[in-house]
Amino acid sequence: MNSLKDRNFNPDTIPGEFNVVALWTNFRAARLRAGIMAGIFAGIMMQIFGMIFSAAKGMDITTGFRIAALPVLGNEAMAYGTSAGILVGLSIFFILTSFLGMAYAHFTGTNHLGNRFGIGLTWGAYGWIFITCLFCPAFPHYYEAEIPRGPMFFAWMVFGLSLMSVAWFDKNAPKK
Repeated sequence: MNSLKDRNFNPDTIPGEFNVVALWTNFRAARLRAGIMAGIFAGIMMQIFGMIFSAAKGMDITTGFRIAALPVLGNEAMAYGTSAGILVGLSIFFILTSFLGMAYAHFTGTNHLGNRFGIGLTWGAYGWIFITCLFCPAFPHYYEAEIPRGPMFFAWMVFGLSLMSVAWFDKNAPKK
């Protein structure tokens, strides 16, 4: 039978283990800024994936830019010949990706590759399930646009894995 000592171990004393509670209660401004930058980078990678996918399917490459504007502008967001859908869509999109990147940086807490990879995959799956499949279809114009969910899964995986760049932004942040 396990002793009390074995069940109440201190993760700080075991190599490769992290005290998650200690990481999550320690807000570091530089780490959060690195997360915002990683979120913007991951958003760019996601948009590039969307552009490549759209081009391969013979669609307008700005379709991915316009999707985020559907809840605000309605069907006008997808109208060709206007830049409102692109500008509003990218603004909303990059505000969201900045927030998700900041939260990712906070919850990973370290630059350990295994942590960043696992949480990146989880973050991508989270975005696909909760944002693409549950939240966005609640907006009538998004629902009516019939955005395919299958390709969006891969776009979110690109986003989640691109968030691993937080280590680079964290290491190269200006030191005060």
